[in-house]
Order: sequence, then structure tokens, then C-alpha cells
Amino acid sequence: MSNGYFIIENGEQSGPFTLKELTERDIENHSKILVPDSEEWQDACDLPELYPYFESIGVYLPTGDNLASFWMRLLAYIADYFILAILTNYVLQLIALATGKTFAIHTYSDIFKMSISDMVLLQIITGVTLIVYNTIGEVSPMKGSIGKFLFRLVVVDVEGYGQSFLTALLRNFVKVFSVFFLYLGFLPVLFTEHRQSIHDLAAKTYVVRKTIL
Repeated sequence: MSNGYFIIENGEQSGPFTLKELTERDIENHSKILVPDSEEWQDACDLPELYPYFESIGVYLPTGDNLASFWMRLLAYIADYFILAILTNYVLQLIALATGKTFAIHTYSDIFKMSISDMVLLQIITGVTLIVYNTIGEVSPMKGSIGKFLFRLVVVDVEGYGQSFLTALLRNFVKVFSVFFLYLGFLPVLFTEHRQSIHDLAAKTYVVRKTIL
């Protein structure tokens, strides 16, 4: 047994290293590490002392302790709601300029006075805006919407990496249905083991808090 860390590199054992020296190596999630005073090799992603290192390189491992709460996600959603309202209004103005089609909405009650076809069209425009806005944010370096960025939240896969475009698109397509069906798809965050909504479960994603300032 040793007081230093060892790592398997190119099929060979290297070490011993201090923790600082170890983090200067090219460590990946599943790099095999032998910790001090142990005889069992472990994946780097299973070592809590390496979590700050992974976060520093943009890998946010969903460890359980860093999963975003329902209330933090709600605050981020409220921030996004106002941003989406502005974006949707801008899209509606562009549509009005291009086609002459307008929606006279001054209060929520005006929505219920619309024809069914106009209501469906408005829902489609709102849904597409939400999908585009969130998908772009989640595949960007922010790994989330502006609201999540403001509250230091990111959306990642089980390995702690950001989503692919197709995964983000799927996640936000399902999210639209969660919104349109009285937000019921958000409620599982309150009782699922990994605080996942329906759209997280569908895309196999996790919303985690950044811990490094």
C-alpha cells in the first residue's frame, strides 16, 4: 500500500502522485485510479476528491449531493418564463410582418376568446420557441437555459457531460407536453430518486448545481 495515487496510462501503471499531481494528468471519467492505502482500482468518477477537478474541466457528475432541487429549478424556470415571453412576442411580431396574421392578446382571458385554430397555432408557436430556446442553451457551453445559468444549474447526462443536439431536442419536445398538460411532467422532481422530471427521464438527463464559483 502507498500514500500516493496511481493511475493506469496506456495500459501501464504510473505513480505514485499527490492529488494535485494526479489532477494534472489526462484523467477521464473511467480512468483507473488506485487511491492511497487501498488495493482496489476504481474509476476516477467514483472518487469524491476528484469531483472539483471534473467540474473545473466542465464535467458535472450527478453525484446525488449536487442534484438541483425542485425549488431551484422552479426559480430558473420563472426566469426563463419571462425571457420566453419576450422571445415569443418577438416571433409573433415577425409573423405579423411576414403574413399579416396577428393575435390580439392583452390579458390571459383574451386567449380563451380566440378561435380553436388560432389557439392551436399560438400553442405551436409557443412550443417551437420553447424547444429552440432551450435546445440551443443546452447544447451550448452553458449546458442549460439562461435561467439555469443564472442559478448555476446545468443539464448533463449520466457521465456528467452535456447533451447531444438530438438528446436536447428530445428533452425539450417532451418538456413542451409537460408545460401544456398543466406542468404535471415537472412533479416527478419532487419524488424521483434523482430529482428527474418526465423530460429528464425521457432523455436520461440530470439537472445539477455547479459547486465551483
